[in-house]
Amino acid sequence: MARVTVVGAGLAGLATALYATTAGHHVVVLDRRDRLGGYATSQTVDGAPFGHGLHLLLRRGPLANVVKKISRLPTVLSAPRLDRLKAVNIGVLRPRNSVRKAAEQRRALRSRLPNDPIVQAAALLAGSGHPNLEHRYEALLKQRLAVVGEGWAGLVGRMASALDEVGVLIEANCEVVTLDSGRVTLADGRSFDSDVVVVACGFKQARRLLSDSGHVLFEDVHAKYASTLDLTLSSRPLEMLHGIIDADEGAYTLDLSNIQPRWGLSGAYLSSVMIEREGETGEARLARLETFLDTHAPGWRAHVVHRRHQTHVGVQTVGQKPAFDRLADHGILLAGEWVESEHALADAAVETGRLSGQNIARAMA
Repeated sequence: MARVTVVGAGLAGLATALYATTAGHHVVVLDRRDRLGGYATSQTVDGAPFGHGLHLLLRRGPLANVVKKISRLPTVLSAPRLDRLKAVNIGVLRPRNSVRKAAEQRRALRSRLPNDPIVQAAALLAGSGHPNLEHRYEALLKQRLAVVGEGWAGLVGRMASALDEVGVLIEANCEVVTLDSGRVTLADGRSFDSDVVVVACGFKQARRLLSDSGHVLFEDVHAKYASTLDLTLSSRPLEMLHGIIDADEGAYTLDLSNIQPRWGLSGAYLSSVMIEREGETGEARLARLETFLDTHAPGWRAHVVHRRHQTHVGVQTVGQKPAFDRLADHGILLAGEWVESEHALADAAVETGRLSGQNIARAMA
């Protein structure tokens, strides 16, 4: 049995702790914040789970699978429908009033030709801003990307409850500042020894922590940023549409109340994203997003019930990512969306957490 310290209580850290504990190790999870889940969580306001930008859960993906394993209660999922997703200058992705056009667009979507406008629109939504033509793209076409009925906080809560049941300590407000040969030092001056450390925090914190500890891994990795705007409205400007996508602008908005009926909202819940352009400030990007909504969700400004926006949030990383065991010789494993994986986004975080949790021995040589 090894003493394992997991840095970060987001999805990657919680998944690491679950798998490492199952493997028989003694695990402690540290997080610099006082809320579990990192950016992969939500806060319910008047029945609407406000998150940190839109993210759709991949059915039967690593995150969905681990939640299913640890909880007896089924997850209530509802998928956006292609016949209610509209691409700007194209129309709905799967039209219902023309068999011929529906067949043409189905062939185009299946072709996955990256320069086809309809493929670009679907890939933008599937990849949460960074076009994805693999698992998530196929899942969108088959209605396997879904809105979570309980919000992302519900998923995080299930994972945290499972860890609590087996006695794993999750300590909040603990910022790790250095890692040195298994010795973990916190910002408050405390330090302790650990057999294996799993760095499972966000990209910026991981880059700083590992760099300060003498490990330079991210020369060819960078974050993709976006502005997000989440709104509950007293009106339904998209009417019955599930969402609108503009691939040229790098923007999309979904009316989650049309997709997830469980919430029983009388108005709309718009979750909108605008992807960065080179040299653009977050404020300018947010203004573009609001203009996008002015065009495609007219009148929204006069019907705002609750609003939450972020001008500059990292949606994911791209580039040559390090493998989870890249620093195993130093007693360090890696887990997070920023770690190499065949999956993307939240599923990459959970999958690399699984790999680290199940391979603690690799870092104990």
